[in-house]
Amino acid sequence: MLSNHPKAYLLLPEIRSNLVMAKSNAKSTQDVAGIPGRLTEVFQKITAPAYPAWGASRFTASILLKVMEHDPSRRAVMEIKYSKELVELIRNEGINIAHLVVEDKTLDNMLKQYGKNQLPVAFFTEGGFAREGAIILTGQNAVDVVGLALRIAELT
Repeated sequence: MLSNHPKAYLLLPEIRSNLVMAKSNAKSTQDVAGIPGRLTEVFQKITAPAYPAWGASRFTASILLKVMEHDPSRRAVMEIKYSKELVELIRNEGINIAHLVVEDKTLDNMLKQYGKNQLPVAFFTEGGFAREGAIILTGQNAVDVVGLALRIAELT
């Protein structure tokens, strides 16, 4: 789906992206499948250097595990690039997106501000010193998350 869409590559951050999906009872990053080497752009198409593998993504998988603690139905996550313009396009499309202010808070503490099963569909961080901002898309499964990403790609 991602590799066939003509605009999907425009969503990739400089650090590339990962798409992960967890088992329903995931407890560790080994229970989360991701793309070894991350999703990247080659000739304006998103490509994966390998098939998904369990435990292939520590960072994105750890984000998903925290999201699942607050909403177990959200078993997939993908990062896309951050820009103020993209956040506004997402908001204008009616997609629920929230700002995560990283600073001295843990992800768990940031997510606690939302009631049980009340998490927004997307989150964004603006980045900072030596850290690229990102928009984090969540969904019930990888197909839902990719569908959301493609919907956003159409807005660009």
